[in-house]
Amino acid sequence: MTPDEARELVRHIMEDGFNQQDLSVVEASFTEDYVRHGYGGPSAHSLAEHIESLKNYHSSLSDARFEIQQMVSDGESVAVRYILRGIHTGTFMGVAPSGNEIERHAVAIFTIRDSKVVEGHIVSDSGGLLEQLQGG
Repeated sequence: MTPDEARELVRHIMEDGFNQQDLSVVEASFTEDYVRHGYGGPSAHSLAEHIESLKNYHSSLSDARFEIQQMVSDGESVAVRYILRGIHTGTFMGVAPSGNEIERHAVAIFTIRDSKVVEGHIVSDSGGLLEQLQGG
């Protein structure tokens, strides 16, 4: 892929897939054996686990959405800095609904092969998110 095509794939996943709750976009854009390495957040060892965690965001955070801040790519990988935003309306990270607006800053590096995401390394501020969930 060209760097532009790789960036467009990740934008499509985040904005058209996650933000619109269209998991068919996610299913079509990742390999079945996708692995997500979470640093400050959950890992996933398959596409199915990844999709379940995305569903959990939407069931726990009303209006859950990713806001892309920056993306760079060399065509084989894409680094994206983004913010997860939403309203805490369901149990999340073991915390009962608070109604708080939350934002979690994160950086992800996705590896792409044959036009699909095969691996992700996500570094996120889950400590800051937990504080927001608890109203601190």
